[in-house]
Amino acid sequence: MSSSMFAPSPLTAFCTVLQAVRARADTNAQLLRKNEAATRAALIDPVLRALGWDTADVRMVEPEKTIGVKQALDYVLYDAAGAVSVVIEAKKLGESLDKLGHIGAAIGYAFSLKPKKLLITDGINWHYYSPGHSNFHPVETISLLKTPLVESALQLVQWLDAAQSGHGVPAAEPAGPVAKPAAATGTTAAIKSPNPTLPFPAANNKPAFVELAQVRTQALTPGQKPTALQLPDGSVVSIKTWKDVLVQLSLYVLQQRPSTPVPQPDKAGKKTDLFSWNKPKDGIGYKETTLHGRLLYIHTNYSAASCVANALHVLRLLPGTAVATIAF
Repeated sequence: MSSSMFAPSPLTAFCTVLQAVRARADTNAQLLRKNEAATRAALIDPVLRALGWDTADVRMVEPEKTIGVKQALDYVLYDAAGAVSVVIEAKKLGESLDKLGHIGAAIGYAFSLKPKKLLITDGINWHYYSPGHSNFHPVETISLLKTPLVESALQLVQWLDAAQSGHGVPAAEPAGPVAKPAAATGTTAAIKSPNPTLPFPAANNKPAFVELAQVRTQALTPGQKPTALQLPDGSVVSIKTWKDVLVQLSLYVLQQRPSTPVPQPDKAGKKTDLFSWNKPKDGIGYKETTLHGRLLYIHTNYSAASCVANALHVLRLLPGTAVATIAF
């Protein structure tokens, strides 16, 4: 039987994400051990995105939800109906997940929202608590460094896959009589070809990802925009514009390679710096971020075609071959 009839396991892509998380934890350990926000961005957010949680949609993933006067919960994940599904408490890489006083308070505040699950993590170690568990000891734990990778992936899917909360699950089609085929009329119906301006049609109306390097913006229908970007580590980010493609890949590269030289010329290599410490002049589009504790500006004042070209230019700053894909 031909191997082309088999599709790779979805778990393979998720294992790739976890491998990237482990590598980032090792490469950036000194920073991540001091900075919870960096730990969340580098280690925890990619896992959530890979499991179907749009971390940019605050109706799905609410960060820093305040409970009472002092306590803020790092992540509150909502199901498709808007009810609290999961609470996640984040820690700096390597920080103890078992400090009884602090963990006890976090558990108390978290379960006041009546979630189905609570997880506490430093991005590498994950501790799972359930509402029915009466003490402050986790029901189950995994470590991305000690637990076998596939086992870790399966456990995280069981705990956190967004489909369990109703996200991305197609509605059941109503049952009904099967239509009978029309009687032959002696003529052959014309089969319409796919819209030639949609170069990457998706089967069954599901978004199909295509390599960014294959995109030709001039061939798209007017106003056609990307809706999702798959980063080289396998995580998926919701996007709305071509500028989002450039920004997200720039942020990814800066996160993966913080030693990227700044200023960094854009693809044209003439007057414009894609990355700069200097704020652009008024009227020039940019995205503000931080690198090494300093404000960094990503230039975004480009056409759709130039956004794609510069996004590919940015990816080449990474060692090896980094591939990004998009869906419409």
